[in-house]
Amino acid sequence: MSDNLKVTTPLSGYENSTKTNPISVNDTNISNITNIDKVTRQDGRTDGSDVKEENFMLYQNSNFDGFLKILKKMPSTTELLADLMFTKLGNLVTSGINENFAQEISNFLDMIKLSQNDLKTFIEGQAEVNTKFGGIFFDLLRNILSESSSSSLNLSVLEMLKKYNDFTSSNHILKSILADISNISKNMPARFSKNLMELVGHLDQNAELGDVSKNVDVLKKEIMPFLSEYIKNTNDFGTVRNLISYLTLNIARYENADKKAFAEAFKEVMSYNDVKRKFGDVNSDKLIEALLKNSTEKLHGYEFNDKLMNIIERGIKGEAGYENIDSFKDILSSMLINESVYMPLIHIMLPLNVENNMMYSEIWIDPDDKSDKNGKESLKEDKERKTKLLVKFDIKNVGFFDLIILHQKSKIDMQIFCPEKIIKIDKTIKSKLKEIIEKNGLTTGSISVGKSNTPVSISEVFPKIYERKNTVNVRV
Repeated sequence: MSDNLKVTTPLSGYENSTKTNPISVNDTNISNITNIDKVTRQDGRTDGSDVKEENFMLYQNSNFDGFLKILKKMPSTTELLADLMFTKLGNLVTSGINENFAQEISNFLDMIKLSQNDLKTFIEGQAEVNTKFGGIFFDLLRNILSESSSSSLNLSVLEMLKKYNDFTSSNHILKSILADISNISKNMPARFSKNLMELVGHLDQNAELGDVSKNVDVLKKEIMPFLSEYIKNTNDFGTVRNLISYLTLNIARYENADKKAFAEAFKEVMSYNDVKRKFGDVNSDKLIEALLKNSTEKLHGYEFNDKLMNIIERGIKGEAGYENIDSFKDILSSMLINESVYMPLIHIMLPLNVENNMMYSEIWIDPDDKSDKNGKESLKEDKERKTKLLVKFDIKNVGFFDLIILHQKSKIDMQIFCPEKIIKIDKTIKSKLKEIIEKNGLTTGSISVGKSNTPVSISEVFPKIYERKNTVNVRV
């Protein structure tokens, strides 16, 4: 400051010095200088080589993007489970594994032995189990929503469906809660773990479907305060804290599973005029009873799936030999991908032994297909409902097949991709398929038979899988 005001004599040699900008825009030794007169990239490049990457920068680490990457890389369950069924399960039974596990595998293999007459009933049963919102009631509800413009009705229906979903899954959610608490206790010091498991003893593990109030009180007034106090006193911000976050989510679902809350939400939906016009003066209480009876009957159909899951779980634990652990893990990962919230399709698994012909099949169904003839998402509004199916099946000693079916107005269009040795009888295949279609009261459109070079991808048949690509990334 003193120098600027010329209060003191400046140092000799600096009298004629001038202040200059240390960086010049014309300096050839400096690159990527920011030009404040226009908006540019951070590195100064304008070639546009990474425009595509920048456009999707927000989505590259999203949950949905992760789902698409796994879906692309993961082998289909058909390939993985077919190998397990055709070779490994039979070998495991005779290889000297745990006697109890061998018996469970044998029971499962006996369960999938069917005659041709039993096949239709079995497939229908699996379809029922895998479509919780199926049946006359839900079909009528879909029609009402498609015709109604009431946003409040939409919200009421969604709230009722959430409660119905949690209510019918209340026993399963309780098992998940008990598993969460068990994992938490294993990661605690023994003195805390012992106290936690004593509190678990207050839970009614045999509670009826939807009877959740007593257990919710124990969870919210005893177990969660205990865990909160544990974190406060120990500052345990590791595994236990992460597991507690999963536990709180399951407790919220369990609280939402209350039978009375579902009944109230159901009656609210039934009070709308649009709904009354379709259902008439039906008694809400009797309709609720019918729905609950239907959901209980479906629960019995899970026996087949439960046995398969038990085998996979025990395989992951190493009971089928440590060399097979990765195979069982891959099967479970593939199954979970097909049950993801991002998968907008109905998925059915069918391990079968039809008259001593071993096969494994998977079916993906889109009951509201909107793609055009080329398989791409159609921009035109089509009032006629279309259903598209992708059926994959692997028959032992025959080979792998892909079957694509489009159903609209009782007409069936079909593409089948089969092993090269089967192509020789393509005319026989077409005539037999046409005979089956017409026998079931449908008309035949086009039927094509081609060689299967590589398995058809799910996303290729169902482009709607990508419809969330440009939605907001909600990953935390």
